[in-house]
Amino acid sequence: MKVKIILKSMHPEEYPDLEVECKVIPNDKIGEYLATIPEDRKFYAYKNGVVQARQGQVGEKIHTVLKTFVDGKEYILREEESTVKEREEGIDIVVTNISSTSNEQYIVKKDRFFKTYIMNNNGIDWTPVDDSRLLTQVDENVMIMTVWGAYAVCLAGSYIVTYNTEENDYNTIEQGAFDSTYTKENQP
Repeated sequence: MKVKIILKSMHPEEYPDLEVECKVIPNDKIGEYLATIPEDRKFYAYKNGVVQARQGQVGEKIHTVLKTFVDGKEYILREEESTVKEREEGIDIVVTNISSTSNEQYIVKKDRFFKTYIMNNNGIDWTPVDDSRLLTQVDENVMIMTVWGAYAVCLAGSYIVTYNTEENDYNTIEQGAFDSTYTKENQP
C-alpha cells in the first residue's frame, strides 16, 4: 500500500509544500522489508550527539517538530504532540536534541533514557552510551509503524534504525539528523 503525505514548507514564502508518496510498511513486516535491502546499505552506528534532559511533569504536552531537507529546502517531516506519563518505571524524561538539525524535543520512557544516556560533568548535558545500532539506508520513501503506535516517515536516503528485532522495535532517522548525531562504527 502507498500513501501520499505533505511535507510542509518551513519557508512558504519562498517555496511551496511538497507532496511525496510513501510505501507503508506495517510494524510486523519491517524485518522482512529490511531483509530485501542489499547488505552494502546496512551498517552499525552509535549516537554521538549530546542532548539536554529533564524529568517531565505528568500531563505536560511536548510538541515535537522533526525537520528534513529535500533538494536543499527545509520541510517539516513530522509534527506530533505527546503527553508526559507516569509509568511503572517512573515519570517520562523530556529530551532536547541539541545536536540535531531539528533541535527537537521529545519524550523518552525513563528506563530507556537511562539505558541510552549518561550525564556529563556539567550536570546539564547527557552523552549517549556506546550503544551501537543497525542502520539501513532506504532508497525509496517509506512509512513505518513504530512499536509504540506512531507512524514514522523515512525519505529515500534516510535510515531505519533497528533497536530490537524480537520486539519489532524500529524507528527512522533523517539523513541530516544522522549526519549530526551518529557515527559509523570503525570511523572517527
